[in-house]
Amino acid sequence: MMIDHMITTNEDLKNEFEKRFPRDWDERKKFIKYLIEGNKKKPVSLYKIKDNKARYYMYEIVANKRNEIDVDKMDYFARDCHGLGMKSNFDHLRFISQCRVMFSSDTPDETTIAVRDKEEYNLYELFHTRIGLFRRAYYHKVTKAVEIMFTDVLVEANDHLLFKNKCGKPVKMSEAWEHPEVYEKLTDSVFDEILMKEDPDKKLEKAKELINNVYKRKLYSLVDETSPVKKIERGEKEKMEELLLQTTLSEDDFTVQKVTYSCGMGARNPITSVYFYTKDNDTDCFPRTKPKKPSLFLPEIFEEETLRVYSKNAANIRLLKKETTKCLIKVGLDSVKNSTIEQEHQGNAASKRKSNAEDKSGPSKRINKKSR
Repeated sequence: MMIDHMITTNEDLKNEFEKRFPRDWDERKKFIKYLIEGNKKKPVSLYKIKDNKARYYMYEIVANKRNEIDVDKMDYFARDCHGLGMKSNFDHLRFISQCRVMFSSDTPDETTIAVRDKEEYNLYELFHTRIGLFRRAYYHKVTKAVEIMFTDVLVEANDHLLFKNKCGKPVKMSEAWEHPEVYEKLTDSVFDEILMKEDPDKKLEKAKELINNVYKRKLYSLVDETSPVKKIERGEKEKMEELLLQTTLSEDDFTVQKVTYSCGMGARNPITSVYFYTKDNDTDCFPRTKPKKPSLFLPEIFEEETLRVYSKNAANIRLLKKETTKCLIKVGLDSVKNSTIEQEHQGNAASKRKSNAEDKSGPSKRINKKSR
């Protein structure tokens, strides 16, 4: 939808498109959309079925659904690592130089992007960088707190901040996805518009308060974060919310969030879906169904789930922490590898006990030494 809107509203782009593709340009637009989706199952009438399969490798460039290794991921890794001051050990230029388009061994009539077998360890670095970015930035507890607060802002302002579509009809933000000319206006400036919008009836008062709280770093507090040994089953997050609502707490007091860290393919090792070729045979490629171990330091687990409980109301934070502990036991998520908040409190308590003990023992030791 956005591609159609970009072409129809940009006369120069439209003319260039028609100039390069005087015929079948509607089909070529479809082809571009399919490449962005990474959906190779949708045939393009521009090519015969055989030719379509010979072009399957093109669907692995922008959005690779086979193994999640694509230029989109490499681009935002390089951008975000630079912006965050992080070091990425994945060399995308070296990786691309080692790639080749080949007919796969298991489906001989379909092409794929294969990589030299010696690059296997470099690929592990790619996914290690991905998990590092998610832990330190995208899914960091503060990042998610701000995200939840901004989501609440948009929900509060949805009925009161309207945009006009091409027909002049007012459209809510939640309906903007159906109107490209409205959707392109939904940038970060929306929050400034909410703050500056005249609000005599004070319908946006809650939304403005939340935005100001973010700017002042008065964020939602993380009450608990647990990583159960067992997988968090479907419905357990909702059950946790229901149990908390059965107490004196309300929806305005808390939010429960499930966070999943993975390499992009759930619990599967994405390397098993990569095709490799060897130095001695660079015309055939093979999938690494059972990846060899280039190093003993490579991971065995490729997915980890975490459940977080945030407090939206500072007045009820102690009650929420108490009820969260009880609800985790009822849901069966109390058997945890770690509880971040609990560990922090235990660590602080231990350091205080140690410092108190040193303060008490210090003077007596000095007196004993002098007496000797």
